[in-house]
Amino acid sequence: MRLRVHGLGRRLALAFACFSLLSALCFSAFCMVFVYVVEDHFFDRMLAEEAAHQEGSWAASGRTAPPLRAGTSLHRDASSFPPDLARQGPARAGEFFGEAGRHYHVRALHLAGEEAPRYLVAETSGELAVRPRLRQFALLLGGLALCLLLVTLGAGYWLARRATAPLSRLTALVAGTRPEELPRGFAAGFPDDEIGALAQALDQAMARIAAFVEREQHFTRDASHELRTPLAVIEGAAFLLAQQPLPGQAGQQAERIRQAAEHMGRTLRTLLALAREDAQGAWQPRAFAVLPMVEESVVRHAALAQGEVSVSLDARVKAECSADAFAILLDNLVANAFQHAPQGSVRIFAQDGWLVIEDDGPGLDAGVRERLGQPGVKRAGSAGFGLGLSITRRVAARAGIALKIEDGAKGGVRAALGLAAQCAAQPAPLSP
Repeated sequence: MRLRVHGLGRRLALAFACFSLLSALCFSAFCMVFVYVVEDHFFDRMLAEEAAHQEGSWAASGRTAPPLRAGTSLHRDASSFPPDLARQGPARAGEFFGEAGRHYHVRALHLAGEEAPRYLVAETSGELAVRPRLRQFALLLGGLALCLLLVTLGAGYWLARRATAPLSRLTALVAGTRPEELPRGFAAGFPDDEIGALAQALDQAMARIAAFVEREQHFTRDASHELRTPLAVIEGAAFLLAQQPLPGQAGQQAERIRQAAEHMGRTLRTLLALAREDAQGAWQPRAFAVLPMVEESVVRHAALAQGEVSVSLDARVKAECSADAFAILLDNLVANAFQHAPQGSVRIFAQDGWLVIEDDGPGLDAGVRERLGQPGVKRAGSAGFGLGLSITRRVAARAGIALKIEDGAKGGVRAALGLAAQCAAQPAPLSP
């Protein structure tokens, strides 16, 4: 038994890696914003010192003083700004990008006795610490993020494998279980966590299943022994009785007893094989003529038929599947057709690789059609237990015989059996 592996451990490791990558990206973005803010704050402090120096000189002498740092200049208005800064609009405080990599910080300076502010302009391209090294800084952050991602991916994969190892062991244990050898007491080998609780629940369930399977096996063996012996006696007695000279009607009755016993034995073998998982030999296909089996089934259920029965079947038509399974399916379908078409006709014929049993009865109710083949589902007015079509469906699926049950073209029910065996691993579909 092979199970599809969904890679829970890989998904956990991937979740760790994605979280780590997201954290690294957020940290890198925070670092970039932080260094830019720190750099801008440094230039703002530099201009604040320059403004304090100029205000002090103005207060002391009524004149402005030379700037403290090279690259800083004092202007009355934008007309004296550097050309690339002046082209960016009226004079105002802020941060501006110039041409050829130049970078400006502008601060308004309000001097006592003057209505219009003057402007301090600092060209800071030579003092920038972040922008010239942005590539190196980005590579450093990217390398750190990659290292963090790899470390987290490895740690996450190790942790995921460690966390899912008990679950993998439990999956392998359940997948390798055979119905006749169900494991017991395996929950003790699992940790005391959620997986351990699951293992304990599975252990208890398998114990109940094992007890159920054991009861079913005992029933199958007992039924096989207790039913086959009297059937063998009946078949033998009927055969010996048929060898003796009997009046015409008595001979016919003896032959019917023999045929019924043979049919019961075949049905018993097939149903017992249906109950055993390893009874593959009972479903081996072989070629056989269909017409004799149809004639025997019609004769066997003739007492149920009240209308006309038409068999249009060439003697050369053959089926290649399990003969015992085909006989059970045929008997169930023929008996259903006879029972549910009391005033109509029943037609049996071969068509396009199918053996068709069609009746002119009342057909299928909508509620029955949707649940056809389920145990206990039967037509209105049926005296049965609703198990015939359920057994038919299971036998067909096990033997690999295609089965279709649908509404007839002129009312009634049309049932069809495939004349060639299919793959028995897949249940044969029931057409509504």
